[in-house]
Amino acid sequence: MKHLKLPFFFFGLMIVLNISSCNNDQKASVTTAADSAGNKQTIVRSTDTNRMPAVAGQDDFDQIPLVDNYAPGKKQLAEADRKAKMFEQIKFRGKGAEERRLGIQMASKGDLNGAIEQFTKSIEILQRNPDAYFYRGKAKWELKDYKGADEDFTQSIRIRPMQAAYYYYRGQMYLELQRYSDALSDFNTTIKWAPNYTDAINYKGVVLAKLGKHAEAIAAYDEAIAKVPTHALAYYNKGTSLAALKKFNEADDMFTRSLNLDPEYTQAYVNRGNCRFMLERFIDATDDYSKAVTKQPGNAETYYNRAFAYQRTGKQSEACADWKKAVELGHRNAVNMLDKYCK
Repeated sequence: MKHLKLPFFFFGLMIVLNISSCNNDQKASVTTAADSAGNKQTIVRSTDTNRMPAVAGQDDFDQIPLVDNYAPGKKQLAEADRKAKMFEQIKFRGKGAEERRLGIQMASKGDLNGAIEQFTKSIEILQRNPDAYFYRGKAKWELKDYKGADEDFTQSIRIRPMQAAYYYYRGQMYLELQRYSDALSDFNTTIKWAPNYTDAINYKGVVLAKLGKHAEAIAAYDEAIAKVPTHALAYYNKGTSLAALKKFNEADDMFTRSLNLDPEYTQAYVNRGNCRFMLERFIDATDDYSKAVTKQPGNAETYYNRAFAYQRTGKQSEACADWKKAVELGHRNAVNMLDKYCK
């Protein structure tokens, strides 16, 4: 019996640490399957090595922290707590600071147009303040005004070219727009100014993987893991690149390590199940898919994949039930499988 090839190359949840409010559509810009995992992420203060070197007039600039999502011994924060902690760490300085502060508050409540008005006022007070352009660029990005966001991000970099945060967030936007070469350049520059910022290193790996450079991507993930051994997402992403290279046993190990650190990472169960299917460990694959279904019952792809594993273990009725469920959830390919095997 011939079976369809299972999809198993996902790039994990792209963690967007938005200065303004964060929405799910932006998170899904890299891969919808990963976004549906609903993972909780840990936010901790960045280390001193991530801070910018002193430059002339820096007292007039805001302090915009880079925060890592994973660090040893830190508990995960809820989404609302994560945002609040990040906003609290911004230190506003110089002319137009109150307008920028108000703009951040408005953005955090979802009033992006109002936030843009405040950031524009801050620019009018002092046209050479790069932070106002940066914040406005973030708000425009949230509103899908990519051209305006790009212009503002770029202007902030022209004025303050050694601020890692500017490159980091612009790199995320470029990644969303599939401008991979530009994104890679920005993440490399972020790492130049903040060499211990593991999230930028992880994102560098994601871009390299998008470019099909999986060996280089794995090297980036290894660098992130060496700096922060609890970086569950780096293990997960390394697993996807290993799977892309058809190194399924090694990929299985990476997904397992990711799950040991973050048992709620639903997509890791799916991808590990896919690897185990390719290794013909069909019962183990079924177990992983079932765990994913329990955590995320609305994911059509998981039912679709589990049906194949059921079929390979002789459980045709269970396979048909899963394909039927996948169809109900909108999976188009499952319709063909029902017609072919479940009449």
